[in-house]
Amino acid sequence: MPARLIAPSLGALSNCCGEGSPYLQPNELVANVSYRYLHSFREFHGSEEVSPVPNFLFAETWVNGFDFSLAYQATSRLSFTLEVPVQEGVRKSYYEHDLTKLIHAYNTRASGVGDLRFVANLWLFEPERHPEGNISIGLGVKIPTGNYDAMDFSHRATGLVLRPVDPAIQPGDGGWGIVNEIAAFQRLYKNTYAYLQGVYLMNPRELNGVQQPTGDEPSFTLGEFGYIFNSVPDQYLGRGGFGYLIWPKMGTSLTIGSRIEGLPVHDVIGGDNGWRTAGYAIYVEPGISISKGRYSATVTGPVALERHADPNTTDDKVSRKLGVPVGGFAAFADYLITASVSVAF
Repeated sequence: MPARLIAPSLGALSNCCGEGSPYLQPNELVANVSYRYLHSFREFHGSEEVSPVPNFLFAETWVNGFDFSLAYQATSRLSFTLEVPVQEGVRKSYYEHDLTKLIHAYNTRASGVGDLRFVANLWLFEPERHPEGNISIGLGVKIPTGNYDAMDFSHRATGLVLRPVDPAIQPGDGGWGIVNEIAAFQRLYKNTYAYLQGVYLMNPRELNGVQQPTGDEPSFTLGEFGYIFNSVPDQYLGRGGFGYLIWPKMGTSLTIGSRIEGLPVHDVIGGDNGWRTAGYAIYVEPGISISKGRYSATVTGPVALERHADPNTTDDKVSRKLGVPVGGFAAFADYLITASVSVAF
């Protein structure tokens, strides 16, 4: 499953649960740096883990991602945010190298600036009248500034061949996108609150014209167009849970919630053909947040509860043609690490 998933900061929720006002004031700026670590290695077919993993399925992926953002509060309700992601990824596999022998596993690497996102957010209710709870909706654009054709050497029987790396470690996806966001918080008791966050990225472009790592191997692609070129898939993330303010003076809260993130088989807009590893993961997400004055910080450690892989549209097509199930495999992480630090000006 692609590791290059949307990984926004808490955004509108950043200061919801400290001692002071949860809202920024007009003309205030907030600079934020977020970090996400992912190590994906467990292979799933549907909801069943494949163990031991055969060499023709084995793929291990490490991603370190940073998200630099700057938010401007234009009015009491309207804000604008520019997000610049940067990531470094490593992928280890057998089948992306010598597909016939499958004896040695090798690493490929890619790094760089990803796809920029510019989003406008609006509080639905007037902040001054709703200090203990509100809902924010957001709409924006994803700009294809990231490299989606990063290459590294693949070890083949004929020697080293320069090939595109897997989409999981490509910094970008090659498509313009529509970013849809929702965030909400509500104080339930004096020191207890609930929070919610959702992001859905719509990518209208169907293919980006870049081959997947084994797109030049007829024995793998079976001549199917959808096994050769990379898709530009939609992506989604949802979070929700509860927090408790354990140290009001320092604005320190403990949170516990759930998290789901994934990549659907079918896009909302545009076609679904091409190489994509569809599926989703559900996590329990403990965390700690500190919000004091102009500064806030959050660390979470989502732990996987359920992982599920889905066949893509080409898998379905080939399954019907051959009369046997094909595809529906994806690798997932056991846990994630996320962290963010922000300062208001």
